[in-house]
Amino acid sequence: MVVSSTRLSGGAADATGRILAESLSRQLGVNVLVENVGGAGGAIGTTRVKGSEPNGYTVGLGHMGTLAAAVPLTPRLQYDPRSDFRYLGLVSSSPNVLYVSKDHPSKNLQEFIAYSKASKTGPTMGHGGQGAASHVACVRFFKQIGVAAKLVAYKGLGQTITDVLSNRIDGGCDLLASVAPHAKSGELRVLAIAAKERSPILPDAMTAAEAGLPQFETGTWTGLFVPKSTPEAVVSRLEQATAAALADSSVRDRLTALGASLPEPEQRDGAYMQHLIETELDKWTGILGQR
Repeated sequence: MVVSSTRLSGGAADATGRILAESLSRQLGVNVLVENVGGAGGAIGTTRVKGSEPNGYTVGLGHMGTLAAAVPLTPRLQYDPRSDFRYLGLVSSSPNVLYVSKDHPSKNLQEFIAYSKASKTGPTMGHGGQGAASHVACVRFFKQIGVAAKLVAYKGLGQTITDVLSNRIDGGCDLLASVAPHAKSGELRVLAIAAKERSPILPDAMTAAEAGLPQFETGTWTGLFVPKSTPEAVVSRLEQATAAALADSSVRDRLTALGASLPEPEQRDGAYMQHLIETELDKWTGILGQR
């Protein structure tokens, strides 16, 4: 399984891939290995899947950034999410969060907005790479508040946090699942979760709507895919194995513990994921196409 990641191993995408790989190994009777392929916000790993043999032995785990937002954000993208893949179904979703250091002068979202607008050069924020869900979150947030921020791409969340804590940058945008452990330890202050509801893994963190910015809702979804020429029988078998994995209570519990929301049964097939990608492409092209 190729995890088209914006991070090195150890991140939320890596953990999701490994949980799925264990279950798929049991479902399919073969050893499913996980390979993290980072770079270009995950586009390099996605391109790898496109060029692989269409025999079912290379399965991609992609996300909103690689399969939707990358299109308006990445010039000369080497694949078309609408036509280069067959989809197996959604796996999970997770909201983004906006965070700063525990020592940052902004104690809440409204204070950070005021801080950003008052800065002559704009705040500096870290994210996971061009086209990543965290990059999209930063772009959308600052577009909504009308501030020209400096956005810095990082290879790993650890590097981002090091720079946040040392005051080299003001803060960052990333997935709730990735930031939550650092927020629980007290290192980071989450200013807002870009979702409709609070998260059970970080219950004290306010949603963006509660914090005064209701239009700031953005996260990512993940799903499995294979090259477009993969035989129908192989696609069907992989699709069934994916649905069975997500019906497994132990898999569901482990994914939920990461901060992920899980798809409903009708969302666990390729047709739904194909439709979602087409819808998301239209949405993010409209939002990000003119920046």
